[in-house]
Amino acid sequence: MTEVYLMTSAELYDKDNLITINNRDSKIITSEKAFLSVSGEKEAEELSKNKSLQGFDAIYSSNYVRTLETAKYIALENNTVIHIDDRFNERIIGDLEPMEVSELRVLQAKNFDFKLPNGESLNEVKKRSQKALKELLNNEIGNKVLILSHPITIMAILTTWCEMGFNFESDMILSYNDKTIVDSNFNFSNIIKLEFEDTNLVNVESIEL
Repeated sequence: MTEVYLMTSAELYDKDNLITINNRDSKIITSEKAFLSVSGEKEAEELSKNKSLQGFDAIYSSNYVRTLETAKYIALENNTVIHIDDRFNERIIGDLEPMEVSELRVLQAKNFDFKLPNGESLNEVKKRSQKALKELLNNEIGNKVLILSHPITIMAILTTWCEMGFNFESDMILSYNDKTIVDSNFNFSNIIKLEFEDTNLVNVESIEL
């Protein structure tokens, strides 16, 4: 049995006010470079001592600053290293204007092939992240593994096994065996645990730290 825990980063600084990058890729770079707030750093350090975050054999992270800053505390508590894999990165939004992010979220949830110019569809995110997950499982890296990723990427992974629905705000709801796993409110204190026999999923559950 292999347990894989999916987790997001802690609280961010307001990247729009604190980071300015003057080049054509500024939006992508700003998202990648956005870092944790002071309270986010404290929260990550405190939660790294939670019993649910102990005993990891391996820790994987996207290459975003905020996931790495979160992972460092958990890696220290578990006396292990962080493996960086950009296939767990956040979805690339692309050329958004004049569309709002909330509008894009709804459109992509309704159509997993929809994407903006220079952006990614949810199916593309799902394909790259699932490939990374399968490689991880085939490498027999241990019985308990943590992946630090991002809400959209994690939800894309979960749609492989979870039933999908929508709330009144058109936000995605995911359930497994009639249990709600994600109800659009997905934050740092929520962890999704996947249980595998070899590479076959046998259970999904949401853990509240």
